[in-house]
Order: sequence, then structure tokens, then C-alpha cells
Amino acid sequence: MKHLYMKMTALAFAALTGTATFSVAQTYPTKPINFIATEVVGSATDIQARIIAKGMAQDLGQPITIENIFGDAGVMKGIKSAPDGYTIMYGGAGTLALLPHIKKVAYDGLKDLTPVGRFSIGATLLAVNPSLPAKNVQELVALMKANPGKLKMSTAGAGTSGHFSGEMFIAMTGVKAEVVHYPGGGPAIDAVVNNDAQWTMAPIAGRLPHVRSGKLRALATGGQTRLSMLPDVPTVAESGYPEYNSVGWAGIYVPNGTPQPIIDRLNAAIVKAVAMPEIKKEFEAQGVEGAASTPAEQAKMLRDDYASIDETAKRIGIGIKN
Repeated sequence: MKHLYMKMTALAFAALTGTATFSVAQTYPTKPINFIATEVVGSATDIQARIIAKGMAQDLGQPITIENIFGDAGVMKGIKSAPDGYTIMYGGAGTLALLPHIKKVAYDGLKDLTPVGRFSIGATLLAVNPSLPAKNVQELVALMKANPGKLKMSTAGAGTSGHFSGEMFIAMTGVKAEVVHYPGGGPAIDAVVNNDAQWTMAPIAGRLPHVRSGKLRALATGGQTRLSMLPDVPTVAESGYPEYNSVGWAGIYVPNGTPQPIIDRLNAAIVKAVAMPEIKKEFEAQGVEGAASTPAEQAKMLRDDYASIDETAKRIGIGIKN
């Protein structure tokens, strides 16, 4: 009888818990949602987070506020937040798939967060200050070989996707360059615009407006095919380095333990937001394509990129954890 009582109690508790979870999911959200962007204000990450947040908020019926917490600190806050759907986090290929291979971090990109879904994909852009006498990749490589170590490459920080993409370019072309790390994407762009640094290899998001205004000169993009928004700009691959491939993505993650119905509700909001014409237009203006995915698809993309980056980092000799 005692075992039967315990079993019935456990079943009752499970039923009550399930009902509570269902109830929360049915009413969620009932208050504003905090969205952690792991970059500074004005960076590509920040801009994309604000675009998708605006679209999601329309569907969810609650405001989504952006909290900018740079780097590891932002990731750790996302991991340690309550798993109730009221804290979500921007997760990009650089932060979750790349950085753990480049430096020692306090988190495991594969295990410590749960994917909600992807919302954009964008290629890398190789851009220079317009005063630099290089109109294409071959001319830039020749210039750097003639002036070893004198042309500065700006990055949004050590271990970021732009840093990795730039180091991969340096390794494949055999040039020497001074690598300068700035505190975020915005300052890294400004450095090239102001000629404090002469070139950058970084996610196109946030750079495209400067290309269109003439403040930056686009020499190449990092994917295997040209971008529709820059059809006249060749890829690095077709510029003499066929193995070069650098494409990023951005998604939303939540703390482990977040109820599945809440994850599904957030994913549905991403899908609806990405399909909104005004959101699509804003993403395209930043040089990225709105591209939604399921949580499972995003989990697979992260696993695949993690493995691919590990192989590439070891092959070109920059996958050393410090």
C-alpha cells in the first residue's frame, strides 16, 4: 500500500506539474522579455538583436528590451538566468561555435544553452579604408607582402568571428599584418573608416551601410557565392583562394530547463518576424538574410559549425586555447 501511495502521489505531482507548465505556456508572455545582446550598442549584433526583437514583440504582445553585456559576461548571464522565457540571449556562430576553440571560456557552447532558433545568415566582408591603394584581393595581398606587418587589421575582439576570419585570410594568403582588437563591432568599423586601421574581415552586418556610403571599400565576401546585395563584389574563393569560406549566423538561445512550450512559442515568434516584409527589408539593409529555423535545426547547425571550426583552426594553426 505504501508503494502504491507513493506511485499515486508521484503521478499526481507529475500531472500538476504538467498542467502548470501548460498553463504558463498558454499565457506566456505576461510581462516584458529581456534580450541579452553580447556586443556593444551600435554593433552588428546589437542592430540585428533590435531588428528581430521588434518583429517578435509584435507577435508576442510584450516589449522586448535589449541589454548589452559584452562577451563572456553576457553569455554567462544568459546561462544563469531563470529558465522562464523572460530572459533570451543572442547566440552567434562566433560566440558559441568559434570562441571556445580560440580562447578559454567559462561556458560550453554546445551544452550550456538551449537553442530557440536561427533568425539570420550573413557572409563575411573584406573591406578596406578607401584611401588604401588596393581595389581587389590580389592588390591587397601584394600591398601587404610589400609592407609586412604595417597594415592594421581591426577586429571586434580577440576570438570573435571577424578575428578568426581575418586570421584565416592571413594564413591562406601568407601575408603579415598587425591585428588590433577593439571593444566591439562598432569601434572596429570606426577604426577602418577613420584609417586608424586599414582593413577588416568581419560579418557584413553593420558594414554594408558604410560600403554604400563610400566610407569603406568592399574587396570581397567570404562565402562560396556572391551576395545579391553586392553582386559586383567577388568572393575570396574566386579571387584566388578557393578553400576560403566564412559564413555566419545568428540565433536566439534560452537557459537550459526552459519549458518546451515556451521555446516553441518563442520560435513561432521568430518565424513570423522573419517573414514580415519590414523586418526582411531591415535585415537586407544590414547585409544579412532573414532565415528562420527550428530549434533542432539550429542545434545541428551549431554542432556542425563547431566541428568544422575545430578542424579549420587546427589546420591553420590558430586553434590554441590560452
